[in-house]
Amino acid sequence: MTVTHRPGTDRPYAAFVHREIALIVDDDDQVLRLVKRVLERAGFEVVTVSDGHAAHDAAIEWRPDIILLDLMLGETTGDKIMAELREDFRTRLIPVVFLTVRDSLKDKVEHLLSGADDYVTKPFIPEELVARLRAVMTRSTMARGLSPLTGMSGNNDILREISRRLGQHTRFAVLYPDIDAFKSYNDHYGFLRGDDVIKTLATIILEVLEENHSGRHFAGHVGGDDFVILTEPALGEKVAAEITRRFDEAIPALYDPVDRERGWIESEERNGNILRTPLVSVSIGVVMVEPGSYGSPAAVAARASEVKGVAKRLPGSKWVLDRRRPPERFS
Repeated sequence: MTVTHRPGTDRPYAAFVHREIALIVDDDDQVLRLVKRVLERAGFEVVTVSDGHAAHDAAIEWRPDIILLDLMLGETTGDKIMAELREDFRTRLIPVVFLTVRDSLKDKVEHLLSGADDYVTKPFIPEELVARLRAVMTRSTMARGLSPLTGMSGNNDILREISRRLGQHTRFAVLYPDIDAFKSYNDHYGFLRGDDVIKTLATIILEVLEENHSGRHFAGHVGGDDFVILTEPALGEKVAAEITRRFDEAIPALYDPVDRERGWIESEERNGNILRTPLVSVSIGVVMVEPGSYGSPAAVAARASEVKGVAKRLPGSKWVLDRRRPPERFS
């Protein structure tokens, strides 16, 4: 896979290479060492944290595939940590497995119903622990409809989140990014390099949201080269502007030198004509959702798609804000 880097840094844009990373959070050093050894033998990359207060930050930094979480962690609890993880768009989809000595049926049922993906009691059988973790990871990916390419929320989760915000009757911004001239790039270079373009945009979106942190951020991958971002209205235009700027900086590195230097790729149409397609760009439609203006997530998506269409008719990377008055009820 081609990996490009953000100008001036060595941080990759296309950073979604699959790695099985397990984050273990436990204040018992002996347990940490034991679980670490078991999982490393099974092929996991393991990160250990003994301070429960550091668990959330470690999850953000490492983006693990799964988190093993002790229930009792000194001044905090596994329940509180899981609540923090579920409230943050960066960690909300990471499966969480409780690892604890509390083995009563009441405890297991209570914590599974509260949002944990599984519940493993100590002492455990190593082979069973590994098998259950892999099963949770597979089940979680399928159930939550994650994009297999980017690891971001898929359509079902996007619709649920828009529905939730509509139900709260609060104002929020919707951004609908789409890559221009992507099909020509994909046809010319092949789908593997086309995937790199998509992953590049996904990484840029997550980076920009992190650097402009808000508890109201959400990002999802609709499929193909389409994405959806939800955020607070005050950040909508700023996020859109920064995504378009960084995308234009990153994209030239994904072209062969000859195509990059001349600024286009050549392809032959069926009638023999030579077609010149400029470098890919990104178009973003931005819509401010007013309380009570939309009756469904589909209505929000339709309006955002319409505004994105306006942006796509303009040359280069750009974003367009819907400045029309919101409909009284767009259903």
